[in-house]
Amino acid sequence: MAAAKDETRPKSDRQILQEQMDASLHEYRRNTSSLFMSATAAGLEIGFSFFLMAVFYTLFSDELGKHQLHMLMAASYPIGFVMVIMGRADLFTEHTTLAILPVLDRRESVLALGRVWGVIYSGNLLGAMMFSLLLVQYEAVSPYIDPKALSYYGEKSLMQSGLGVFLGAVLAGWLMGLLGWVATSSTDTIGRIVLIILTTFVIGAGGLAHCIAGSVAMFSGWLGSPTAIDTSEMLGYIARATVGNAVGGSVFVGMLKYGYISSDKAPRSTEEPKRWPRRPLK
Repeated sequence: MAAAKDETRPKSDRQILQEQMDASLHEYRRNTSSLFMSATAAGLEIGFSFFLMAVFYTLFSDELGKHQLHMLMAASYPIGFVMVIMGRADLFTEHTTLAILPVLDRRESVLALGRVWGVIYSGNLLGAMMFSLLLVQYEAVSPYIDPKALSYYGEKSLMQSGLGVFLGAVLAGWLMGLLGWVATSSTDTIGRIVLIILTTFVIGAGGLAHCIAGSVAMFSGWLGSPTAIDTSEMLGYIARATVGNAVGGSVFVGMLKYGYISSDKAPRSTEEPKRWPRRPLK
């Protein structure tokens, strides 16, 4: 009975931070090839969000108004994130929060952080490019995706100003960091899936820039219709989205959460330490 009560009891903030720290340290200790392959898988899998968006655009763009079409496409946005997060592949926007925690706790160096971020980010982009290449080939032989669908989302995203893309990316990174934090507090699989869907729906509905999911859309539009999306505009969008996501996840979630939890000296219960332990995990 006691074990059952412990499973249903909400986790404390220190417990969540400990689990996040443990998960992050695990990634630091993985070899580069394993981390890179996991990140590549994440870049591939998240492409299914854009795939479903392209299918919905093809089927309903002539039937629905632009606002209804926008909400339908936003509803399809979470599918790739569910696959990636529940499948435990490594996504850059999750690690903007996770990977910074050991650095803040002085367990890892800034150089090691750069390695983790660099490997995951490059793997994500490779996976996104591979999915886009496959999608462009599929579009050429399939009636289910209109050629216009490949460039629609990218062109729409590029209508925002550079500052708009950056600020939207900060919000998206913030939300992705919070998603990882809140999902850790849940022990229920269905509850985690619901959290992923709700959070990423907000990102899609708000048109917030996500550097990896957005890269699939940009690469697909660029490869499928080079005249619709300019190379320099595409690269500028991805760069702003990347920096904004990193700021949102690391500052507004990683630093803030670590800061207030580690500085709280008051014990929450007799089972919890009075201060955050800094010794390395064995």
